[in-house]
Amino acid sequence: MLVVGLGLLGPAAAPPARAQKMPSVPPIRGHGQGNLAYDFELKDLEGHVHRLREMRGKRVVQVVFWATWCVPCIEEIPALREIYAKYRGRGLEVLGVAVDMNQTREGVRDFARDYQVTYPILWDEGHAMTAQYGVYALPQNFLIGKDGIIHYAGSGLPRDYEVLLERLLGKDGAIPKGSAH
Repeated sequence: MLVVGLGLLGPAAAPPARAQKMPSVPPIRGHGQGNLAYDFELKDLEGHVHRLREMRGKRVVQVVFWATWCVPCIEEIPALREIYAKYRGRGLEVLGVAVDMNQTREGVRDFARDYQVTYPILWDEGHAMTAQYGVYALPQNFLIGKDGIIHYAGSGLPRDYEVLLERLLGKDGAIPKGSAH
């Protein structure tokens, strides 16, 4: 009987092992890829308030920090305008965040009109959002899924941007585990 009590007869005689589920840790708030995006509330150039928390669960959000004096920012506008036109009806929101640095709200408004910027331009007066998102160079892009997670953070749009965007605009907006992003 001692043999059975010590489990020396093999796995068939031993009691079943109980697996423990690893606790899931929610993502931390931050400005890096994989972080839960910091919430923000900014007014656009027409005075309408935009809140990230109100878009969560409903829209994929492309946030781009930019300035009228930034040449790479200007070069990116046609691509963002095209992406916004193509995917807006499927749940994409593009928000341009004009940094309050060496430009005025009126100058940005005139620039946006002249360059036919079709997506909302938010005014980051006092640099609060720019600082919160750790923006140190322009343009700075953040692609935030419906789940509020930052799926891309970088100075330009990634090479496979539309592939990533298509995945995020999918059924629930989440990218399957094990994906490259």
